[in-house]
Amino acid sequence: MIALALLTGSAACHAAWNLLLKRGGLGGPAFVWLCGLLTLPVSVVLLVRSSLSTVWWAALVSMALHTTYAVTLQKAYAIGDFTAVYPISRGAAPTLVSIATLAWGPEPAADWPASGLRVLAGAGLTFAGVLMMDRPHSRRPARSVVLGLAVAICTTAYTLWDGYAVATLRVDLPAYLAVANLAQVVLLSAVVRDHRQALTQWRQALPIAVLMPASYGLVLVALSFASVGTVAVGRTLNVVLGAALGTIVLRERPRVAGLIVVVAGVLLVTG
Repeated sequence: MIALALLTGSAACHAAWNLLLKRGGLGGPAFVWLCGLLTLPVSVVLLVRSSLSTVWWAALVSMALHTTYAVTLQKAYAIGDFTAVYPISRGAAPTLVSIATLAWGPEPAADWPASGLRVLAGAGLTFAGVLMMDRPHSRRPARSVVLGLAVAICTTAYTLWDGYAVATLRVDLPAYLAVANLAQVVLLSAVVRDHRQALTQWRQALPIAVLMPASYGLVLVALSFASVGTVAVGRTLNVVLGAALGTIVLRERPRVAGLIVVVAGVLLVTG
Protein backbone atom coordinates (compact mmCIF):
# COMPACT_ATOMS: atom_id res chain seq x y z
CA MET A 1 0.00 0.00 0.00
CA ILE A 2 2.84 2.40 0.83
CA ALA A 3 4.60 1.58 -2.43
CA LEU A 4 1.37 2.16 -4.38
CA ALA A 5 0.87 5.59 -2.79
CA LEU A 6 4.46 6.54 -3.54
CA LEU A 7 4.16 5.37 -7.15
CA THR A 8 0.89 7.25 -7.64
CA GLY A 9 2.54 10.48 -6.51
CA SER A 10 5.52 9.71 -8.70
CA ALA A 11 3.30 9.09 -11.74
CA ALA A 12 1.58 12.47 -11.32
CA CYS A 13 4.91 14.31 -11.01
CA HIS A 14 6.45 12.40 -13.92
CA ALA A 15 3.58 12.95 -16.35
CA ALA A 16 3.49 16.64 -15.41
CA TRP A 17 7.17 17.36 -16.04
CA ASN A 18 7.17 15.39 -19.29
CA LEU A 19 4.18 17.41 -20.48
CA LEU A 20 5.94 20.68 -19.57
CA LEU A 21 9.05 19.52 -21.44
CA LYS A 22 7.08 18.68 -24.58
CA ARG A 23 4.80 21.72 -24.44
CA GLY A 24 7.68 24.16 -23.96
CA GLY A 25 9.70 22.75 -26.84
CA LEU A 26 12.69 22.54 -24.50
CA GLY A 27 15.62 20.23 -25.06
CA GLY A 28 19.28 19.50 -25.41
CA PRO A 29 22.09 18.93 -22.92
CA ALA A 30 21.96 22.64 -21.99
CA PHE A 31 18.47 22.26 -20.56
CA VAL A 32 19.44 19.11 -18.64
CA TRP A 33 22.40 21.05 -17.23
CA LEU A 34 20.15 23.94 -16.20
CA CYS A 35 17.71 21.66 -14.37
CA GLY A 36 20.60 20.08 -12.49
CA LEU A 37 22.05 23.50 -11.69
CA LEU A 38 18.78 24.70 -10.15
CA THR A 39 18.74 21.76 -7.73
CA LEU A 40 22.47 21.93 -6.99
CA PRO A 41 22.11 23.82 -3.66
CA VAL A 42 19.88 21.05 -2.34
CA SER A 43 22.41 18.45 -3.48
CA VAL A 44 25.23 20.23 -1.67
CA VAL A 45 23.23 20.33 1.58
CA LEU A 46 22.43 16.62 1.27
CA LEU A 47 26.09 15.79 0.66
CA VAL A 48 27.23 17.70 3.74
CA ARG A 49 24.75 15.81 5.90
CA SER A 50 25.28 12.34 4.39
CA SER A 51 27.83 9.54 4.31
CA LEU A 52 29.27 8.73 0.89
CA SER A 53 30.66 5.19 1.42
CA THR A 54 29.77 3.24 -1.77
CA VAL A 55 27.46 6.00 -2.97
CA TRP A 56 29.90 7.94 -5.09
CA TRP A 57 30.77 5.31 -7.71
CA ALA A 58 27.26 3.83 -7.86
CA ALA A 59 25.84 7.34 -8.29
CA LEU A 60 28.25 8.02 -11.16
CA VAL A 61 26.84 5.04 -13.04
CA SER A 62 23.33 6.26 -12.30
CA MET A 63 24.24 9.74 -13.52
CA ALA A 64 25.50 8.40 -16.85
CA LEU A 65 22.34 6.36 -17.38
CA HIS A 66 19.99 9.18 -16.39
CA THR A 67 21.81 11.74 -18.53
CA THR A 68 21.53 9.45 -21.56
CA TYR A 69 17.85 8.99 -20.78
CA ALA A 70 17.20 12.75 -20.49
CA VAL A 71 18.89 13.61 -23.78
CA THR A 72 17.17 10.72 -25.60
CA LEU A 73 13.79 11.76 -24.19
CA GLN A 74 14.22 15.34 -25.37
CA LYS A 75 15.18 14.13 -28.84
CA ALA A 76 12.06 11.96 -28.92
CA TYR A 77 9.78 14.84 -27.94
CA ALA A 78 11.38 17.13 -30.52
CA ILE A 79 10.36 14.71 -33.27
CA GLY A 80 7.40 12.65 -32.08
CA ASP A 81 3.95 13.17 -30.60
CA PHE A 82 3.67 13.19 -26.81
CA THR A 83 0.78 10.69 -26.85
CA ALA A 84 2.96 8.24 -28.80
CA VAL A 85 6.40 8.69 -27.23
CA TYR A 86 5.25 8.85 -23.61
CA PRO A 87 2.95 5.78 -23.49
CA ILE A 88 5.41 3.69 -25.51
CA SER A 89 8.40 4.61 -23.38
CA ARG A 90 6.55 4.12 -20.09
CA GLY A 91 4.72 0.97 -21.23
CA ALA A 92 7.64 -0.88 -22.79
CA ALA A 93 10.05 -0.20 -19.91
CA PRO A 94 8.37 -2.41 -17.26
CA THR A 95 8.14 -5.23 -19.79
CA LEU A 96 11.86 -4.97 -20.51
CA VAL A 97 12.58 -4.85 -16.76
CA SER A 98 10.50 -7.98 -16.21
CA ILE A 99 12.31 -9.81 -19.01
CA ALA A 100 15.68 -8.82 -17.55
CA THR A 101 14.77 -9.86 -14.01
CA LEU A 102 13.36 -13.13 -15.33
CA ALA A 103 16.60 -13.85 -17.16
CA TRP A 104 19.03 -12.76 -14.44
CA GLY A 105 16.98 -12.43 -11.28
CA PRO A 106 16.62 -14.91 -8.39
CA GLU A 107 13.53 -16.63 -9.81
CA PRO A 108 12.96 -20.09 -8.24
CA ALA A 109 13.54 -22.80 -10.83
CA ALA A 110 10.19 -24.48 -10.09
CA ASP A 111 8.26 -21.29 -10.81
CA TRP A 112 10.18 -20.32 -13.92
CA PRO A 113 8.11 -22.13 -16.61
CA ALA A 114 4.82 -20.52 -15.59
CA SER A 115 6.22 -17.06 -14.89
CA GLY A 116 8.47 -17.22 -17.94
CA LEU A 117 5.56 -17.96 -20.28
CA ARG A 118 3.49 -15.19 -18.70
CA VAL A 119 6.28 -12.64 -19.11
CA LEU A 120 6.91 -13.63 -22.71
CA ALA A 121 3.20 -13.50 -23.54
CA GLY A 122 2.87 -10.12 -21.87
CA ALA A 123 5.95 -8.85 -23.69
CA GLY A 124 4.48 -9.93 -27.01
CA LEU A 125 1.21 -8.20 -26.19
CA THR A 126 3.00 -5.02 -25.10
CA PHE A 127 5.06 -4.71 -28.23
CA ALA A 128 2.03 -5.55 -30.39
CA GLY A 129 0.36 -2.57 -28.75
CA VAL A 130 3.42 -0.44 -29.47
CA LEU A 131 3.20 -1.32 -33.16
CA MET A 132 -0.53 -0.56 -33.13
CA MET A 133 0.25 2.98 -32.01
CA ASP A 134 2.00 3.64 -35.32
CA ARG A 135 0.00 5.07 -38.20
CA PRO A 136 0.60 3.61 -41.69
CA HIS A 137 2.12 5.83 -44.38
CA SER A 138 3.31 8.43 -41.88
CA ARG A 139 7.00 8.85 -41.11
CA ARG A 140 6.64 10.93 -37.97
CA PRO A 141 4.62 8.44 -35.89
CA ALA A 142 6.99 5.65 -36.99
CA ARG A 143 9.92 7.67 -35.67
CA SER A 144 7.92 8.31 -32.49
CA VAL A 145 7.67 4.55 -31.95
CA VAL A 146 11.40 4.01 -32.48
CA LEU A 147 12.37 6.88 -30.20
CA GLY A 148 9.82 5.82 -27.60
CA LEU A 149 11.43 2.37 -27.52
CA ALA A 150 14.88 3.98 -27.22
CA VAL A 151 13.67 5.92 -24.18
CA ALA A 152 12.23 2.68 -22.75
CA ILE A 153 15.63 0.99 -23.06
CA CYS A 154 17.27 3.88 -21.20
CA THR A 155 14.57 3.69 -18.52
CA THR A 156 15.12 -0.04 -18.15
CA ALA A 157 18.86 0.45 -17.69
CA TYR A 158 18.59 3.03 -14.93
CA THR A 159 15.71 1.20 -13.21
CA LEU A 160 17.73 -2.00 -12.94
CA TRP A 161 20.87 -0.19 -11.79
CA ASP A 162 19.14 2.00 -9.22
CA GLY A 163 17.22 -0.99 -7.92
CA TYR A 164 20.53 -2.82 -7.46
CA ALA A 165 22.06 0.21 -5.74
CA VAL A 166 19.17 0.57 -3.29
CA ALA A 167 18.47 -3.11 -2.57
CA THR A 168 21.95 -4.65 -2.76
CA LEU A 169 24.49 -1.89 -2.21
CA ARG A 170 22.26 -0.25 0.41
CA VAL A 171 23.28 3.23 -0.70
CA ASP A 172 22.32 6.24 1.36
CA LEU A 173 19.49 7.58 -0.81
CA PRO A 174 19.89 11.36 -0.29
CA ALA A 175 23.64 11.15 -0.91
CA TYR A 176 23.09 8.90 -3.92
CA LEU A 177 20.78 11.42 -5.58
CA ALA A 178 23.01 14.34 -4.61
CA VAL A 179 26.21 12.83 -6.04
CA ALA A 180 24.45 11.89 -9.27
CA ASN A 181 23.13 15.44 -9.69
CA LEU A 182 26.46 17.07 -8.85
CA ALA A 183 28.31 14.80 -11.28
CA GLN A 184 25.79 15.57 -14.01
CA VAL A 185 26.22 19.33 -13.56
CA VAL A 186 30.01 19.02 -13.67
CA LEU A 187 29.93 16.79 -16.76
CA LEU A 188 27.49 18.93 -18.71
CA SER A 189 29.23 22.16 -17.72
CA ALA A 190 32.08 20.99 -19.92
CA VAL A 191 29.71 20.03 -22.74
CA VAL A 192 27.40 23.05 -22.85
CA ARG A 193 28.85 25.94 -24.83
CA ASP A 194 26.48 28.84 -24.19
CA HIS A 195 25.76 28.85 -20.46
CA ARG A 196 24.27 32.36 -20.52
CA GLN A 197 21.72 31.43 -23.16
CA ALA A 198 20.74 28.34 -21.19
CA LEU A 199 20.24 30.43 -18.04
CA THR A 200 17.58 32.53 -19.78
CA GLN A 201 15.29 29.47 -19.68
CA TRP A 202 15.34 29.20 -15.89
CA ARG A 203 11.60 29.96 -15.53
CA GLN A 204 10.67 27.05 -17.80
CA ALA A 205 13.25 24.81 -16.15
CA LEU A 206 12.30 25.50 -12.53
CA PRO A 207 9.07 23.43 -12.29
CA ILE A 208 10.72 20.59 -14.23
CA ALA A 209 13.77 20.75 -11.96
CA VAL A 210 11.44 20.29 -8.97
CA LEU A 211 9.12 17.65 -10.41
CA MET A 212 11.83 15.50 -12.03
CA PRO A 213 13.80 14.58 -8.87
CA ALA A 214 10.57 14.41 -6.87
CA SER A 215 9.08 11.84 -9.26
CA TYR A 216 12.14 9.62 -9.25
CA GLY A 217 12.92 10.14 -5.58
CA LEU A 218 9.50 8.67 -4.80
CA VAL A 219 10.33 5.69 -7.03
CA LEU A 220 13.59 5.07 -5.18
CA VAL A 221 11.80 5.19 -1.83
CA ALA A 222 9.22 2.74 -3.22
CA LEU A 223 12.09 0.37 -4.04
CA SER A 224 12.63 0.11 -0.29
CA PHE A 225 9.13 -1.36 0.07
CA ALA A 226 8.72 -3.42 -3.11
CA SER A 227 10.74 -5.33 -5.71
CA VAL A 228 12.14 -3.78 -8.89
CA GLY A 229 9.59 -5.64 -11.02
CA THR A 230 6.66 -4.50 -8.87
CA VAL A 231 7.84 -0.90 -8.93
CA ALA A 232 8.32 -1.01 -12.70
CA VAL A 233 4.73 -2.17 -13.11
CA GLY A 234 3.36 0.42 -10.73
CA ARG A 235 4.89 3.02 -12.99
CA THR A 236 2.43 2.04 -15.71
CA LEU A 237 0.16 4.55 -14.03
CA ASN A 238 2.29 7.04 -15.97
CA VAL A 239 1.02 5.61 -19.26
CA VAL A 240 -2.61 6.37 -18.47
CA LEU A 241 -1.92 9.79 -16.93
CA GLY A 242 0.40 10.80 -19.76
CA ALA A 243 -2.06 9.80 -22.48
CA ALA A 244 -4.86 11.67 -20.70
CA LEU A 245 -2.81 14.84 -20.29
CA GLY A 246 -1.60 14.71 -23.89
CA THR A 247 -5.17 14.42 -25.11
CA ILE A 248 -6.59 17.15 -22.86
CA VAL A 249 -3.75 19.69 -22.90
CA LEU A 250 -2.01 19.15 -26.25
CA ARG A 251 -5.13 18.07 -28.14
CA GLU A 252 -3.34 15.08 -29.60
CA ARG A 253 -5.26 12.00 -30.64
CA PRO A 254 -3.56 8.82 -29.38
CA ARG A 255 -4.22 5.38 -30.81
CA VAL A 256 -6.50 4.22 -27.98
CA ALA A 257 -6.55 0.56 -29.06
CA GLY A 258 -2.75 0.39 -29.02
CA LEU A 259 -2.64 2.09 -25.62
CA ILE A 260 -5.09 -0.45 -24.15
CA VAL A 261 -3.07 -3.36 -25.53
CA VAL A 262 0.17 -1.92 -24.10
CA VAL A 263 -1.35 -1.59 -20.61
CA ALA A 264 -2.86 -5.10 -20.83
CA GLY A 265 0.52 -6.53 -21.80
CA VAL A 266 2.28 -4.83 -18.89
CA LEU A 267 -0.33 -6.07 -16.43
CA LEU A 268 0.07 -9.61 -17.78
CA VAL A 269 3.85 -9.40 -17.46
CA THR A 270 3.58 -8.53 -13.80
CA GLY A 271 0.38 -10.30 -12.85
